[in-house]
Amino acid sequence: MEQEFNEASEQKKESIFDKAREFANKAGDLLDDAADKFKETEAYKKAGELIDKAEDFVEDKIEELEQSGVKDKIKGFANKMEDKAEDLVEKAKVAGKNIVNKADDFTDDLVDRVKGKNDNNETGSHAGSQP
Repeated sequence: MEQEFNEASEQKKESIFDKAREFANKAGDLLDDAADKFKETEAYKKAGELIDKAEDFVEDKIEELEQSGVKDKIKGFANKMEDKAEDLVEKAKVAGKNIVNKADDFTDDLVDRVKGKNDNNETGSHAGSQP
């Protein structure tokens, strides 16, 4: 008895799956029909024509840009900027060296002045203390 019940249950499951599959197929067919009908509408055709025109327009503009030599102009501009940047780097190096040399000279002068004051103070205090 239990086996008969299980077999009946299995048959119901299979029939439910079959019905679900059939329903899904019908839904797919309905969607396909709706898509086909939409493709036949004027709006769809006009949209397709607009897309084609937009593609042509973009392709024409790209071709115009390529023929105008913009790419070469941009490369030339980039090369000039690179040369100017290299010149500025060289000038900055020279200026940096000059600043370092001036700072070195300035510190040497300060050291000499400090040494000179120390030498004068030491000789002056020794000179007064000698009999």
